[in-house]
Amino acid sequence: MAVSKLRQWKSVFPVVAAALLGASFTASAAEDNEAASPFKLSGFASIVAGKTFGASLSPDYRGITVMDGHPCPCWIADWSTAGVYDGDLSFKPESRAGIQASYRFTDKLSAVTQVVVRGTESKPSVEWAYAAYELDKNWEFQVGRKRIPLYYYSDFQDVGSAYPWIGVPPELYGWEAVNYNGGSARYKGKLAGATFTAGVFGGKETVKESKYYKLYSPEDTKVNWNNIVGADLEASRGPLTVRGVYLQSKVETSSPSGEMDSFARLRAYGLAVNLDFDDWFVLSEVTRLTRDFGDYEVAAPAFTIGAGYRWGNWTPFVNFARYTEKTSDLELYDPQSYQRASFTLRYDLDARSSIKAQVDRFEDTTRNFGDNANVIRLSYDRLF
Repeated sequence: MAVSKLRQWKSVFPVVAAALLGASFTASAAEDNEAASPFKLSGFASIVAGKTFGASLSPDYRGITVMDGHPCPCWIADWSTAGVYDGDLSFKPESRAGIQASYRFTDKLSAVTQVVVRGTESKPSVEWAYAAYELDKNWEFQVGRKRIPLYYYSDFQDVGSAYPWIGVPPELYGWEAVNYNGGSARYKGKLAGATFTAGVFGGKETVKESKYYKLYSPEDTKVNWNNIVGADLEASRGPLTVRGVYLQSKVETSSPSGEMDSFARLRAYGLAVNLDFDDWFVLSEVTRLTRDFGDYEVAAPAFTIGAGYRWGNWTPFVNFARYTEKTSDLELYDPQSYQRASFTLRYDLDARSSIKAQVDRFEDTTRNFGDNANVIRLSYDRLF
């Protein structure tokens, strides 16, 4: 993971940055001993509770009334794992814990594995399992299993301590595939006073029982993302960090009844622009995903923008996000669109733990997938 991606939080949350770079958290005396050890172990946990409140199905609502067992109005906090909140208080949709282990065989060759357990899943999932080779101080090559780097926070979106929200904005983050098996090459350097990281990646991913499609159908749907190819470029100078990304893939889905069967060519573009002035900071990201099904096409532009202020251990943060679908054929596809305003208050208990409270106002603007909902959530995030 590029150090530049953590720059804006490093001054306030140094242990978060250390965790994501593979450092271990032990007593200071033990740290000196571990500095020479090739084996590093770190972990994170987020305990999140939430529910919807003060809403009922609108008279003009025309979507499903039960989503993966949750009565609507309901709100999807995590699409890829079917993390859904309804009117009952629940810890399942977003609670998670992970362990990351790394081993350095030589000064150039290392391996990293990350395993995560979630409230929505019955068994742990392997998010990272890759080998890395550092050719020199600029070039690094990786082979194995990683997160698809489609978004700014993709690499560490499970680590709640790394960002101001309780969870990354679901208007952008969370599709039917979030990992890939393949390889990547990355180059780090400096140019015109800016530090930058450029990378290319490629591979494929198979999800045998997609949680994402459980939101649409009770069937077990299989998803294949084949021929994933992409590139990203990130540059930082002073308070400004900019990241752009492009990705393309062939996407196939299949289900026992054939209801969810489809084939599409996916293209995605993304741009993140962040500003950090020590106390004040602004986070923004915009994406556009287009799926060409042959008979019709669906374009899905989305964005999030938020601003926060660090005041001692407190960080209030306001955010607005929107997702909009546009289709070339309304008879073959019923588009979904929604938007959400939120306020988050974060308090850092110490360098390794924090608590957050967040209130969201979600608007299902097409009235066909969950309906309008108010959501309240509390979280405790911990690094170890």
